[in-house]
Amino acid sequence: MSLPLDFSWLGAEWPGALQALGVTVGRLGLSLALGLAGGALLAGLMRRSVSAEALLTPWLLTLLAVPWVLILVAMNLIPTLGVRDGTAITVAALACGVQIFALGRRKLEERRSAYLSRALWYAFSAVVAAELLSRSDGLGARIRFFALFTEPGHLLFYLILAAFVGLAFAGLGHALGRLLPRTFLGRGS
Repeated sequence: MSLPLDFSWLGAEWPGALQALGVTVGRLGLSLALGLAGGALLAGLMRRSVSAEALLTPWLLTLLAVPWVLILVAMNLIPTLGVRDGTAITVAALACGVQIFALGRRKLEERRSAYLSRALWYAFSAVVAAELLSRSDGLGARIRFFALFTEPGHLLFYLILAAFVGLAFAGLGHALGRLLPRTFLGRGS
């Protein structure tokens, strides 16, 4: 019994796949870097000043309650708005940054690694949601295209690439989780 999947097209598709992979990884890296930097900056400010912590805590609690990925979906449903490059990266960076920002509070001593894990997961899920919703390039656009035109071999290939991105991102999250206790974010006040 032979498989109905034909992968003879893989050589011709490979350059486009690498380009889509690069676009997706670039978006993920940019949103993660912006989120980590902005969140760490605000967390450091809260750590240094009790008055800054008192001023920023209500904003932090409000931002923690926002369903960031659902905002991307809702924006995509509005025909004149949609999710554009800058918007998706900004929302993903905010989703990550707010969780890192929470590490500045002095009250969260035992849950710091959970906040870092949640920050990385939010950034990843926001970028993946944006990729699958409305991108014209990147892995999400390829997956959406081949799912629409029922090309099982192509779809499987791009899903495997996306899974590798997810595994690599999980490895990065594990490395950052081990690094966190060495930074001011991982220590108490």
